[in-house]
Amino acid sequence: MIKKIIFDLDGTLLFISDEWIDGYQKFIDKYNLSITPNELYVCIGDFEKDINNVIVNNKLMCEYINSKLDVNITESMFKELLEIYKDIPLLYTEVVYDVLNYLYNKYEIISYTNWYTQNQIDRLKKNNLDKFFSKIYGWDKVQIKPSREAINKIIENDDIKEYVMIGDNIALDLEVPYSMGMNTIFLNTKNVEQNKFKQIQKIEELKEILQKNQLALI
Repeated sequence: MIKKIIFDLDGTLLFISDEWIDGYQKFIDKYNLSITPNELYVCIGDFEKDINNVIVNNKLMCEYINSKLDVNITESMFKELLEIYKDIPLLYTEVVYDVLNYLYNKYEIISYTNWYTQNQIDRLKKNNLDKFFSKIYGWDKVQIKPSREAINKIIENDDIKEYVMIGDNIALDLEVPYSMGMNTIFLNTKNVEQNKFKQIQKIEELKEILQKNQLALI
């Protein structure tokens, strides 16, 4: 019996609007950095792929960015970037809201996400989505995905078979919980070829799968 659902947020439920480009450009211009918004955005995204199983802080993030992009971003500067990022509008559909509302009345909803916890909470609040989530585990609270240690910390003393992990990236979201015996569902919007994970192609398909407890492996 599934009692709790763990979501990856970004890419699975939420998307950053293109306004991030202007926000990053203002930051770059203010400090006269010789990089583009896309280079900075991609670098931050690569961080989660290159740095595994650690609890993240601003110092670690700055060291990574500076080494990859040959810049000198300080922790105080990076805090400004976090504020910019937090205020960038999120894109999500009415369908996402309806699905969360449906799940909220039946399950405890948790998020395990590769971003800072409070930033994610603030973003959810600004979009009236925070009410759906009982807990947010960001990479400053538990080890960065994918991590067996972090999953163990999240599930604590519960039976892992009472959970289902839902994400849009097999390597970063699903491989570790799957290897631990957790139920997993792959949101396969990019038509990735795989025959290992139960998958959906639209988020609204979650309702039927969970209603019928159709979590058996393909």
